[in-house]
Amino acid sequence: MTTEERFARIEEQLAVTVETLNVVAQSQVNLQTAVRAVVDAASATQNTVQQLAEKIDHYVDAADARMRRIEDNLDGLIRAITAEHSNGKGQH
Repeated sequence: MTTEERFARIEEQLAVTVETLNVVAQSQVNLQTAVRAVVDAASATQNTVQQLAEKIDHYVDAADARMRRIEDNLDGLIRAITAEHSNGKGQH
């Protein structure tokens, strides 16, 4: 193999190496972009879950308050019925 053939072969291999490095570099850029997108999506999901948890807490608190009012009203109703029932029995 002549010197010129060797240089031609080396140049071809260098061209292939440069193209491979360009592909690798572009892949890294694409990967970084994808990672940023995943991180942004994870952050948005975390915010959404936090807002949902807060809304659930408010809903549960409101449901507890409604249940306490229902229990108080039911206790009052039971007392009224018991008093009415006792009054009626005492007269017979």
